[in-house]
Amino acid sequence: MAEYLTNTADLTAVANAIREKGGTSEQLACPDGFVAAIQAIQTGAPLQIAVTTNAGATVTATKGSKTVSGTADTSGHCTLTVDEAGTWTVTTATASTTKTSDVVVGISNVDLLPVDSVFGNNSWAAIIKACKEKQVPDTWNVGDSCNMTINNKTYAIDIIGKNHDDYADGSGKAPLTFQMHTTYATQYKMNGVERNDCGWKNCLVRIFNAFPKLKQVMPAEVVAALKGVTKKTTAGNASSAIDTTTDTLFLLSEIEVQGTRTHSYAGEGTQYAYYQTAANRKKNRAWYLRSPRINSTSCFCRTGWDGEADWSVASEVDGIAAAWCF
Repeated sequence: MAEYLTNTADLTAVANAIREKGGTSEQLACPDGFVAAIQAIQTGAPLQIAVTTNAGATVTATKGSKTVSGTADTSGHCTLTVDEAGTWTVTTATASTTKTSDVVVGISNVDLLPVDSVFGNNSWAAIIKACKEKQVPDTWNVGDSCNMTINNKTYAIDIIGKNHDDYADGSGKAPLTFQMHTTYATQYKMNGVERNDCGWKNCLVRIFNAFPKLKQVMPAEVVAALKGVTKKTTAGNASSAIDTTTDTLFLLSEIEVQGTRTHSYAGEGTQYAYYQTAANRKKNRAWYLRSPRINSTSCFCRTGWDGEADWSVASEVDGIAAAWCF
């Protein structure tokens, strides 16, 4: 076996090259330390940081004097390729928000969705994240709205309640309840015939047409994040018995809007904070409620054009304003 003479300067140069490539500052003992450090160096796939943030945000990763940057696409995704392992500081910035996180790089995913203190300035991805983590800013208030595109049409979506609805899985209160500010462009019947014996539980809006179709045209990220809440509604057919359902999209009951009962039975929830202001009950047209009409076998409650308590025969088409929680 041939033997070679070397010197400290040469060994140090080799060790420094290994440390730089491996993203480490550890002391390396020759030869075993050199071998182990070389074997630990990642090869093959590039080192990447996959960032989720707001669409259009500037994304920057820094490590010492090194900087890599990019711009999030329309889905809020940005992947940065870096040239060495180790800890990188990743920052996302929009016109109004900045968020920073340290990432240990191999192939790393980092969620840096900044949450704006103004509700309407947020993406729905950021709103969903805040709800799921139960970290809703105190500055998001009942009555605030944010736009959503549904079937190529823009709708304002209101916060109508805070900590109002119970998650059906028993995990507590939904931090926010949302509802369409105006009725959906398509009108629907509650039942195909002049009967309300289907109740809310088995009505057309809930089971067969409106809400199944609405989910097909709402943003995919919104539909995926919908979380079931418990709603109580009388059974219909002039019965005061209560059906309990788990709903990811729902219509409101009469008392949840009006705060009092005029055409409905008791036991269908409590008024949302948004509707304590009478002017908020008036939408762009009359809109169906999920409450079967009291002492009736053919009608459901609705809110009239004027925002007052009203009712309609179940087979008549009318407006719907979907509500939901994340």
